[in-house]
This record gives sequence, structure tokens and C-alpha cells, in this order.
Amino acid sequence: MAAQPDNQKGLDILDTARRLFWKHGIRRVTVEEICREAGASKMTFYRTFSNKIELAKAMLQRQFDESMAEYRAIMSEDIPFEEKVQKQLLLKVKGTEGISAELVRDIYSNQEWGLREYMEQRTEEALKVIMHDYIEAQKKGWIRQDIRPDFILYIFHRMQDWITDEQLLASYSDTHELIMEAVRFFFYGVLPHEQKRDER
Repeated sequence: MAAQPDNQKGLDILDTARRLFWKHGIRRVTVEEICREAGASKMTFYRTFSNKIELAKAMLQRQFDESMAEYRAIMSEDIPFEEKVQKQLLLKVKGTEGISAELVRDIYSNQEWGLREYMEQRTEEALKVIMHDYIEAQKKGWIRQDIRPDFILYIFHRMQDWITDEQLLASYSDTHELIMEAVRFFFYGVLPHEQKRDER
């Protein structure tokens, strides 16, 4: 686990790095640029982080920790399960909003940095928590019994691709409208429902 800063300057560096890495990727951003934007000296930087990759790990760790804390807060709310899933989808959009192709490429294509392994490990941990919650929801009758939770989770994660698809988004007035449509579609096949009798 990467060390998290315990002082304001360190937090400023971390916030600045997230903004720059999100926009330009990790490789293209220099320590000098991060320090200049954060208003910190290189001495302060190296007192807090051993190098740029450790800073990137700290950024990813904080992103995961914050997202999981928000997810748990949503799941503990006293609201219908459908609303929880709607909020989860909004959380997923927020978590990846503005992320550049360069950052994704830097994380997943550079074997030496170890960021891909870290992402995969944290993703696996998160999926275990989410899968447990969905299995519990199924036991309570909030999700149909005849659908595997693995498939539900797969579809839920694919929904993020739908709502960031520019061609699909062009058919809606805004992203929120498309998200609501995706949630309705998700629940049309997931929520328990009474089979209508064929009256013909």
C-alpha cells in the first residue's frame, strides 16, 4: 500500500497529481510540473513520495478508498434497492469522469510500474464486496432468483460503457437522462415481477 500524506502540502501534491494524471497520463507529467502546480518544492515532494510512481499508487489508492466508502454509504441508506443501483451507477460515472486514454494506457501497459497489478487487486477486492451485497439482495427478493449475480454484475459494469458512448448519448438531452434509461433497462430484467396471464 502506498503511503498517504499526513500534511497539507502532501495533500496538495496528491490532488494536483490526480488532476494532471487524469488529463495527461503519468508518463508525460513530470515531478517538476506537479510541484509547480501544487506550489510545493521538490524537497517537499521527495519527503512525502519516493518517486512519481509511488505518487501514482497513492493517488489510485485514495481513489479506490473514497469510491468504496461512498459505495458502502449508498448501500447503508434506507432506500429501495433500485435507488441504490441508480446511485452506484452515478458513482461509477463520477469515478471515471474525465479520465484520459493516456492514463489508462500508462496504468495497464507498463509492466515495470506495478500499477496494473495494484488496480486488478483492488478491483477484485471491490467486486467481492459488491457480489456479496448483490447475493444478499437476491436472498431478500430484491433481485430475481433465476439470474446469476455474476451476470447481473457483468451487465451493471457494461452499463458504464453505454452511458459514455457518444453515439448513444446523442439520442438523449443529457447524461442523466441516459443513466435513468440504463437503470430502467437494468431493472426491467432484474427486479422480481409478476408474470401476466395470457388472456387471449
